Amino acid sequence: MEDTRKRYIPFGYKLLISYILICLVPIIAIGLFSYTTFMSSMKEQKRDNMMETLQQIGDNVAFKLDDIRRISDLLYNDDTLARDIQNYNMGWDSYESTVRYVIPKFQSTINATGQEIQLTVYMNNPAFPEIYGKSEQQIDPLGVQKRSFEMYNISRIENEDWYKRFPEEQYGKTMLWQQVGDDREHGNISFLRRLVDSSDPFTHSQIGFIRITTKIAGIFQSLDYRKLGTGTLVFAIDARDRIAYSSEDTLIHRNLVDYASDNKMVISQELPGINMKLAAVIPIELLENNAKRLANWTVLVCLISISVCAIASIFISRVFSKRIGKVVSLLRMFQEGEFDKRIRYKGGDEFTFIASGLNQLGEHMNRLIKETYLTKIEKQELELESLQAQINPHFLYNTLSSISRLAKFGELEKLQSMVMELSKFYRYSLNNGETLISVAKELEQIKAYIEIQKIKYTDRLVAEFEVDPSVLAYDTVKLILQPFVENAIEHGWSGEGIIRIGIHAVMDGGHIVFRIIDDGSGMSEDTMVQIFKPNDGVYLGYGIRNVEQRIRLYFGNEYGVSIRSKIGGGTEITITIPATTRQRINSD
Repeated sequence: MEDTRKRYIPFGYKLLISYILICLVPIIAIGLFSYTTFMSSMKEQKRDNMMETLQQIGDNVAFKLDDIRRISDLLYNDDTLARDIQNYNMGWDSYESTVRYVIPKFQSTINATGQEIQLTVYMNNPAFPEIYGKSEQQIDPLGVQKRSFEMYNISRIENEDWYKRFPEEQYGKTMLWQQVGDDREHGNISFLRRLVDSSDPFTHSQIGFIRITTKIAGIFQSLDYRKLGTGTLVFAIDARDRIAYSSEDTLIHRNLVDYASDNKMVISQELPGINMKLAAVIPIELLENNAKRLANWTVLVCLISISVCAIASIFISRVFSKRIGKVVSLLRMFQEGEFDKRIRYKGGDEFTFIASGLNQLGEHMNRLIKETYLTKIEKQELELESLQAQINPHFLYNTLSSISRLAKFGELEKLQSMVMELSKFYRYSLNNGETLISVAKELEQIKAYIEIQKIKYTDRLVAEFEVDPSVLAYDTVKLILQPFVENAIEHGWSGEGIIRIGIHAVMDGGHIVFRIIDDGSGMSEDTMVQIFKPNDGVYLGYGIRNVEQRIRLYFGNEYGVSIRSKIGGGTEITITIPATTRQRINSD
């Protein structure tokens, strides 16, 4: 089947082209504006690049230094070697431990690296025989054999100044790179480290001393001046600023200051773990040539491109900003909850697809919101009606029972008063079938309930009201105070003496807070837990949970009921609802 879709340039390519053109203008403008300072900035950039290259060279050197330290760890951390070295038995035992383990250990250690090294171990144990290398006095040992080892008694270096000044032992940390003995003469450097008794955790006493000698040229052979540019020299400098190694062999052992002048720049970097540093001497001309060429090209590109960029940027920004503006406008309307607006584009590119998708999304969201909203409202109203229906009969049965007793005993005035208060109570409770009731009516309803109870208990029931007038105009779910006053009378009072109940209503930061406080017998922590999280077969606090559920259904889970109580100390109930009216609730 033939593809009838229109071919077009993808929107991503359009954006890419427009961004490139738009970005050229400020870049070129900044280039022209900063022309006078361009030379110095290019020099600094070149210098930074060279510093990075020097850092890479330094990393290569550090790797080789760390390789020497690593092979010293093979001896330092070998407990078997430490035990054999401390074998003071003369004769066969000493010979056997030397031949079977010590010498093979030294041989495998020097073979663990590809560098040219000589391993010299000085033993504190006089029972160990000395093993001499093939080198003679005054001859470079690394010139005779690339990798070798020797064993001597510690007495051979005890009087050497470098050995006396060696730092005190910190286990696993004390080690030093230093030119000792004839190292400087032969162009060598030595890695120095003790061998200690690791079985002695407190003193780590010395049992030997390691000297690993290697060629300075071997360590610094990666110093390639070509990485930094033609005419650049790279040096390894010792602590006295003398050249220990150079990319030109003829300059070794001279001073670095001999090669630093006004027409050259010197950059340097410390080498960790060794008392040396890397230095590079770079001709200034090498830096200036690159900067001049780049500055000239910048001026030329600025003059040619600035007019093209200005025209293209204006045209492209207008074309795409109109289309994007429509999409943004539609999305903003969606964010504000208005899903009726639609957009249309001509053509067959990505904008047409986006417009079609957004239009369908708006229609779908409109339908879903209406369906979900109506379903949620109906469900909440059914749940609220069910919960309220569970409370009203309970109170009605108790009150009708009291009316029956008053009629039986002929107490007509009390009977009339109770019937009137019951009528008032249910007038507010029914509220024409509405779920919400004003705070003022809720308080009148609880007053009617208390009056009914006073007829039963006379002066033994004392109720006090403290109400902030500002809360009266707001709405609440009806019948949320009566269950708590009823609990205080039925469960918090033994029936003897007087019970005092305080009912408070205050405004607190946009919330209405009711408090019902009694001086009854109180309740335990376990009882309060059972009220909100009842176990199977336990039915404590039914009315409290009923109020909690109705408040959360209507106002949300951040509102509800909390209890503070202790045995013999009374109970305080706190009910929190939002300060809102029926109109605001419906609009939300």
